[in-house]
Amino acid sequence: MAAELGYNIAFKIGGKTLTGRTQDDLTITPTIKESITKDDAGNKNQQVSGQEVTFSCQGLVVLSLASGETNKLTRDEIVEMALATGSSAVVAFTYRPSSGKQLSGNCVVTGYSESSNSEDEATYTVDFKTTGALTFTTPV
Repeated sequence: MAAELGYNIAFKIGGKTLTGRTQDDLTITPTIKESITKDDAGNKNQQVSGQEVTFSCQGLVVLSLASGETNKLTRDEIVEMALATGSSAVVAFTYRPSSGKQLSGNCVVTGYSESSNSEDEATYTVDFKTTGALTFTTPV
């Protein structure tokens, strides 16, 4: 058995990683429809009607990139994404390990926060929630 190392898992927005990432979290929560009828004699019936998929990314605040680093989003680009409204708030994402299947679709930012103190580097947390259909496929 070969375990996947965390740094090999890439969460990308519009084909770009979030600069300074230190942690990515993926949560898939089934949406449960519960029903009960008199014929069920008090026994509840559960049915999965969909999933709620959320991501959370934490990282170091990076304001500028080294020359040639065009495949990463800076802090300012992440904040602009968090401030977007309407259809411009919907962005494409992919989430995949170094091998295996990838999850892809669209998502929106549901929260952004920064933390700083006098002794450490500034950090950010950005939260996403998927919207619309998702695909789980082997990348080409």
